[in-house]
Amino acid sequence: MKIGFMMGHNKERMEFAKKYGFDSVEFQVSGAGPYMPGQKDWEARAKEIADDFKKHNLTISCLAVFYDNHMDPKKEQVLKEMVSNSIKLAKAMKVPVVAGFSGRIPDKTLEESIPKFKEIWGKHAKFAEDSGVKIAFENCPMGAFHTPAFGINMMCTPAMWEIAFNEVKSDALGLEWDPSHLICIFVDPVENLRKFGKKVYHVHAKDAKVNRDLLAKYGFWHPGVIEHCFPGLGDTDWAAAIKELRRQGYNGDLNIEGWHDAVFNDNFKSGMEDAGLIIAGRYLRQFCPEGY
Repeated sequence: MKIGFMMGHNKERMEFAKKYGFDSVEFQVSGAGPYMPGQKDWEARAKEIADDFKKHNLTISCLAVFYDNHMDPKKEQVLKEMVSNSIKLAKAMKVPVVAGFSGRIPDKTLEESIPKFKEIWGKHAKFAEDSGVKIAFENCPMGAFHTPAFGINMMCTPAMWEIAFNEVKSDALGLEWDPSHLICIFVDPVENLRKFGKKVYHVHAKDAKVNRDLLAKYGFWHPGVIEHCFPGLGDTDWAAAIKELRRQGYNGDLNIEGWHDAVFNDNFKSGMEDAGLIIAGRYLRQFCPEGY
């Protein structure tokens, strides 16, 4: 189980990763990137990028691609093509997983999006199966105060995972599991893994902290009551979570998702984002000895 973080094709970030002992990456893909299928010489460009990461001893564990609302009628066709292209790209680059959101019908309940989910992702699942690639849905609600309210991603609660995976019975569909979003809806991450661990195809190493003093005064629907943060600074029991991931047979990597910590970010002070990545990497590495 390797430790890494999200990045684009950026040699400076690759050097940073190498310097501080990271050995995995979730490659952030642009839908219009020169390596995407349909672009001129895309396969050669994709190989060049894959070789670049390999030269820096970085394994690409996942392609981060389709974080958008696939059920928005204005975007649906464009996003269908993006998902298909991301699967083709993953196959060409020999990356096992592509990740993003499921989408949600705007202004409807989560459950009302299920028929559309079955229509869209049933087809993508079949193409992914044929291509030997897994699709992982991140469980971020994209809603107000880290809740499903007004969000664009129906795959944001364990109840919806149950329904969706029952509607589209495909081993190609799973989770980009991020415990921070579970903390925000008061779900225990370790207990969650006991039920859904077999469906975890990629892990976003990000955490959240419930500030109990503010919660007691204002309730969760208040700024600052729940903060996203780097692993080691929040409420997830990462030792138990990683042990449970192993118990469930997860053999992928842990990729840190930054840019969310209230203190360790570059808006707060220059260089703090990288400091947060280093802290998180060192913290997680104690549970993931090299070679295991």
